[in-house]
Amino acid sequence: MKRVFTIIVLWVVMLLFCAPSFAALTGEQAHEKYIYPIVRVSANGEVGSGSIIYSKLNGTDKYSTYILTNYHVIGDAISISEEWDSDLQKNIKKEKRAIVYVEIFKYRDVSTPIGTLRVEADVVIYNRTEDMALLKLRTEDKAQYTANLSPEPIKLLVMDESIAVGCSLGFPPLPSVGVITRLNFQIDSLPYHMSCSQIIYGNSGGAIFLAKTGELIGIPSRGVVIGWGTPIPHMGLFIPIIRVYNWLAEQHYDFIYDLSKDEVKCLEVREKELEAKKNKGE
Repeated sequence: MKRVFTIIVLWVVMLLFCAPSFAALTGEQAHEKYIYPIVRVSANGEVGSGSIIYSKLNGTDKYSTYILTNYHVIGDAISISEEWDSDLQKNIKKEKRAIVYVEIFKYRDVSTPIGTLRVEADVVIYNRTEDMALLKLRTEDKAQYTANLSPEPIKLLVMDESIAVGCSLGFPPLPSVGVITRLNFQIDSLPYHMSCSQIIYGNSGGAIFLAKTGELIGIPSRGVVIGWGTPIPHMGLFIPIIRVYNWLAEQHYDFIYDLSKDEVKCLEVREKELEAKKNKGE
């Protein structure tokens, strides 16, 4: 009897210390961290995903709400044309930005999507090379859920558990679990991370979260393909959050992740810089 008891104890110890651990959050906490901040983004027929990353008072009783997505999701909303300027007596390039639509999902019983709130949004900044874009909702109401941004970029390791969430094939946000499989994979001299969390068409612009904390660590951006374009969904490339932070800082939108900074003051500095560039003819 004593021997049987010893075997049982050893078996339990092995289960506790040798079994694989799963760091992902569960229940309502998982929904609030991973799923609820994800939105569907559409522009001129193209459909992708986005993440609500900021929704705070802008110095008045109104809220500013920003959505992070990929440039290629909203690229069709931006057009460049040449028009004759009679004063300058030459053709000049003009940019036009169409309205982008953002759908915020509503849920019943925690998990069941029951519809969306469709809101117009403006493209405030974008970078085609970096494949990033920032949208601002035209509503002045507060978004109930925003993605969790760390003030400092998180150090990642291969085998850290990750959660990819996006509106795959236009569906409501779908999460998939995986791990970080490679760091700083270079494409066109830009670093990407790789995860085996399933990434397919429609996930672009969504989010990659660190499973154990629910913090945003990147934007799903590219998929690996072979042959005649067959996608490998478990080899998904995503833009590291450090690239997002650097871009936001360059554009004076760093108030989004830096709580010590103020939206109004940052955008005032941005406007002054843009005006100075225009005066120099840059």
